[in-house]
Amino acid sequence: MKLTRRLTAAIALAASAVLLPAAASAAPARSAAAAAPACSTSLETWFAPEGNGYAGGAVYVVEFSNIGKATCTVTGYPTVKLTENGTQVGLKATTSGAAPATVTLKPGQTAHVALTIRDAGALCRPLPTNGLSVQPPGKTAAPDFPLNSGACRHKSTTDVDAISPGVGIPFYTHS
Repeated sequence: MKLTRRLTAAIALAASAVLLPAAASAAPARSAAAAAPACSTSLETWFAPEGNGYAGGAVYVVEFSNIGKATCTVTGYPTVKLTENGTQVGLKATTSGAAPATVTLKPGQTAHVALTIRDAGALCRPLPTNGLSVQPPGKTAAPDFPLNSGACRHKSTTDVDAISPGVGIPFYTHS
C-alpha cells in the first residue's frame, strides 16, 4: 500500500513537471499595448507631518493618489529630500525595503511609501530644515511640504521604501 502511494505521488509529480510548462506557454501573453500608461500628471502627492516617533527618529506615510480619469501605473521609489526654504539640505533619502513592483492605480486609488527620518542630532551637528520635497517616480516636479527637522551635510538621515499599493496606515509600520 505504501509503495503504491509513493508510486502514484511520483507519477503525479512527473506529470505536473511536463504539463505545467506546456500550459504556461499556451497562456496568451499580455501585450505591452494593453498595459496601463505610467502615471504622470494624474498622480497627486500627500504628506501629513505626523509621524510614528521612536527613540532616534520617526516614520511617516507619504501617499500618491490617481486623480486622473484613466488607470495608470507607478513603479519605484520617490526622490525625497529635506529642504530649508526650498533648497536641499544634506543628501537625498536612501532607498530601503523590498524591490519595487509596478502598482496599478484606477482613478481614485492610492499607493504609499513609508519614510523614515532619523534624528540628525544623533548622527552629526545638524543643519535646520523646514520642508520635505517628495518627487514621485516619473514626475519632474516635487511639492515641498512643511516639516521642521534637521539634516547632516554629508550623510542621509532619511530612508524611503518602494511605492506599495493601498493607503498607508498612519502610525503603523511593518518589518
